[in-house]
Amino acid sequence: APTLVDVRAGRHAGFDRVVFEFQGAVPATRHVRYVGQLVQDGSGEPVSVAGGADLEVVFQGANAHDDSGSPTVSPRRFSPGFTALKEVAQVGDFEAVVTYGLGVDRQRPFKVSTLSGPS
Repeated sequence: APTLVDVRAGRHAGFDRVVFEFQGAVPATRHVRYVGQLVQDGSGEPVSVAGGADLEVVFQGANAHDDSGSPTVSPRRFSPGFTALKEVAQVGDFEAVVTYGLGVDRQRPFKVSTLSGPS
């Protein structure tokens, strides 16, 4: 399964950006959507992030840990404090499903792109 190795955010003229970098291929199944409440994978416990709207990013068939169970991304939560993007938090790495919550100031249109070199 692809392994998440980096999560980073950038600020650009007119938009904020989050990049999820994988070792190996890009996970075949990925979903991005606004949700009323982020929940931790496995436990179902609610997860709060800064901002007025929660964007959920899910990668199925991926991991965010190595063979020994150690996380492959650090930190797993950070606050860039950009105009729209307020916080990025890993909310799950359970049974080959990696989930992140993006706290944004309000619901805004978003765009998803897939890049290669690296994945």
